[in-house]
Amino acid sequence: MGTRTKTNLTPFVGLGVVAYVVFLLATMPASFVVRSAQKAEPGRFEASDVTGTAWSGSARIVLRTAGGQLTLDRVSWHWLPASLVTARLAYRLDATGKDIQARGVGSRGFTRWELTGLAAKAPASVLAYWIPAATAIRPEGAVSLSAQRIETDGVETRGEALVEWQDAGVVLSDVKPLGTYRAQVAADGKTANVTLTSAKGPLRLSGKGTISPPGRLAFSGEARADAQAAKELEPLLLLLGPARADGARALEWRGP
Repeated sequence: MGTRTKTNLTPFVGLGVVAYVVFLLATMPASFVVRSAQKAEPGRFEASDVTGTAWSGSARIVLRTAGGQLTLDRVSWHWLPASLVTARLAYRLDATGKDIQARGVGSRGFTRWELTGLAAKAPASVLAYWIPAATAIRPEGAVSLSAQRIETDGVETRGEALVEWQDAGVVLSDVKPLGTYRAQVAADGKTANVTLTSAKGPLRLSGKGTISPPGRLAFSGEARADAQAAKELEPLLLLLGPARADGARALEWRGP
């Protein structure tokens, strides 16, 4: 009497699932994906000129922010199939707008979102879209953002990012540029620690603070002017904070 050989079908089932996912991504229209994203985030953005598939495509995106509508002329995505090995769905993302450039890799696991290799640069005026109070000072110069890895489950966020304001200027001062400033942000849960330093320029800013949900800022630091520009910067220094005994201005920012 012959012996039956049992065949383990598990690897084949797994390959079939992967193949099916690849097939869906390769054929699903990008317009369907965009509509699904709009339903998930109602009112956050509008899309047009949508082309391609869920695998690889592009669109023109208009973001609705607290400070108005920000247009990204082209947002493109390209699926990274190797991410399935780590049970993640990952895309390489690129965005361009008026003097705006951004790129990174966005991925989704079972419980968390992750952004890696983030690099973005834009005119400082874009700050007013997310910080409406910045409209009054009309920020000038360029702002860049970089981060190796940021992850969140929607409640807690972890990771580090560097924000740099290069050749900063504001309408409140005729001294231009005021300097280049760097903010190191380190998030480890529900609170992010912020450290501000000056790289160069006649106005020196420094200090430390925290950002906690829903966007509450608590910051303490100081502002100093180089001797050569002290007289020209005096009107701005008066607005920044009270004078201390050592000649610096005390910075105490709380918001919103």
